[in-house]
Amino acid sequence: MKPPNSEDVTRQLQQAHFPQKSREQPANPVGETAMVVTLEQLRPYELNPRVVRNPLYDEIKASIRERGLDHPPSITRRPSEQHFIIRNGGNTRLSILGELWQETREERFFRLNCLFRPWQSESHALLGHLAESDLHGQLTFIERALAVAKLLGMLQESDESLSQRELATRLSKGGYPISQSHISRMFDALEFLLPSIPQVLYAGLGKPNIERVLTLRRRAESTWNQYLGEPQQFALLWMEVLSDFDDEKPELDTSELQDELIAKMAVYLNQSPRVLTLDIHQDSRAMLNPAPPTPSLSQQNANPRPAPSATQVIEKEQVSESLKDEPAVASVQNAPNSEPRLPHILQALGSESSGTAPSEVDESDRRTRGPAYSGLGATDDIDGLRERCAQLAQYLAVYADANDLVLRQAEGLGFILALDQDAQLTPRRTGVQLLLSALLRLQDDVAWAQRQQLPAALFGQLLIGAYDLPFAERPALTIGLERLPDQQLEQLFALIRHARQLIDTTLSTLR
Repeated sequence: MKPPNSEDVTRQLQQAHFPQKSREQPANPVGETAMVVTLEQLRPYELNPRVVRNPLYDEIKASIRERGLDHPPSITRRPSEQHFIIRNGGNTRLSILGELWQETREERFFRLNCLFRPWQSESHALLGHLAESDLHGQLTFIERALAVAKLLGMLQESDESLSQRELATRLSKGGYPISQSHISRMFDALEFLLPSIPQVLYAGLGKPNIERVLTLRRRAESTWNQYLGEPQQFALLWMEVLSDFDDEKPELDTSELQDELIAKMAVYLNQSPRVLTLDIHQDSRAMLNPAPPTPSLSQQNANPRPAPSATQVIEKEQVSESLKDEPAVASVQNAPNSEPRLPHILQALGSESSGTAPSEVDESDRRTRGPAYSGLGATDDIDGLRERCAQLAQYLAVYADANDLVLRQAEGLGFILALDQDAQLTPRRTGVQLLLSALLRLQDDVAWAQRQQLPAALFGQLLIGAYDLPFAERPALTIGLERLPDQQLEQLFALIRHARQLIDTTLSTLR
């Protein structure tokens, strides 16, 4: 018999005293199980959506130091790993417990009573952390956007892409309700903003500011393409200008950004900055003021448009100067004596293809279709009426700089409201939200003491505006709402007429 060599002896010793079974992955509980784990056994979740330090870190640490951990985090474990991880939220608390254990060596910070739940998938884990962190409202917009982008990559199969609408549906079913339009803005921010202003975004630049910057970029790019600028050159120009506004403050002056961008564009396009400013603001009106039909070739030959005169160019620059400080979405001042600026702008630009004065075009247009329809034809089809109601409601939302406020649906009036608790309630957005809420009868369950304030708000400042009638003992008060311009007033009346027709048509089919 061959005597055992040193390797054989070593192998036998290992088998006797260090069984191979001890190196295997311990079995996970098959269901929810309460268990005690130590900090050595627990790890933070590697794909935690939170990138920057929790702004309430010090307050949370002080509370845990005094009271202990009131709500221990849920834990789970991947099938191939030895350690546990945080299941859905709680990475901040885990970091604080580690600090307190190092500082105090108290056992209560080292051993934790946790609830174990079986592992499901990476996408389920990330979605749980996103929903839990966002529930407390402490994630920045860009942190949420990065997490949603990661989820898209996880949910997409190797041979199949996932649309934004399908992604929104999957996230909603997973406990994180989000609209397709919100996802679109997130991805735009990742593509067009994050490479240039990461510090501002991680400092907490909010959704309203992000929307304004993205809107400015979209309009500036449209103007750039109008002058046949090189598309790739605009992308480089945008990054160059935007990068100058990157700092550690969670704010960005859109007006200054616009001035810098237009100044650079004017050099590359060899155009006047004032003209470019007007073109950018005109682009914002295109959605709310559809262009007239293009005349036929015979009409163009019979009545060609003359080249703009020097006076018209000067007028164009003067009008653009007045628009320079306007908000991103065009508006009409709510002063009693103000009048819509659009006819004057069209006249300064000489944009009437038929040679008819703007006032004549407006009057003839209104005589043929009526001011309340705003270019929308009548229809007796229920689905068509719902579509037009939703379209008009979206026009009003765009005017209020609340593009994500209106969601289309195939029931009721054709739309619902997606009320965002984080949205900045400007006088304009508040007014439009009140109007659309009233049409949807969302105030039916509101107490009368609150509901009785709606008539004054809707028919006072929203439809008529601030005014000063000669009743000294009962002066008109300003309640923080902005009067609807004429264009939006016509859209509102059109929406009301279509909604009435929709209700009548629906009831007639039920009789």
